[in-house]
Amino acid sequence: MAAAALAVVATGAGIGVHLEHAAETARRLPPASASSEQVLRVYLRAAEAHDCAVTEALTAAHAPSSPDQAWCGQRQPTSWLDEHPDLLAHRNVGTVERRPADENGGVAVQCIPVDVTQTNLTGDDPGTLEGWQFCFRHTADGWRLYDEGYG
Repeated sequence: MAAAALAVVATGAGIGVHLEHAAETARRLPPASASSEQVLRVYLRAAEAHDCAVTEALTAAHAPSSPDQAWCGQRQPTSWLDEHPDLLAHRNVGTVERRPADENGGVAVQCIPVDVTQTNLTGDDPGTLEGWQFCFRHTADGWRLYDEGYG
């Protein structure tokens, strides 16, 4: 009986820590009413700070840029195929480009070009990528990163 009680207490403590972490992450997210550019700026600051919880929370689920590929760097890869790019710096946040769903595979997005200095991005040498586009889709939680890249 004592072992069962101990297991419940230990499990309960783990859930409490997880909920506390989730609440702390939620406090660092922009409100659902924030513009795509405001969300991008929060995302970029979090990526530069290696705040994986925020970059993953700001990445849309079931998107080409899935949360497990969110920019946050300094993660331990779990396989050769892991893509955990590290954003070292950013500058020149451009103008929002609205792309209607019928021109973007059925998903309306807002894309914003940014010059990013990176390392660990699959397919690119470390350095600056000028005009790298972050494309956001509007969800019930607000704008979330849906796709990125050139074009």
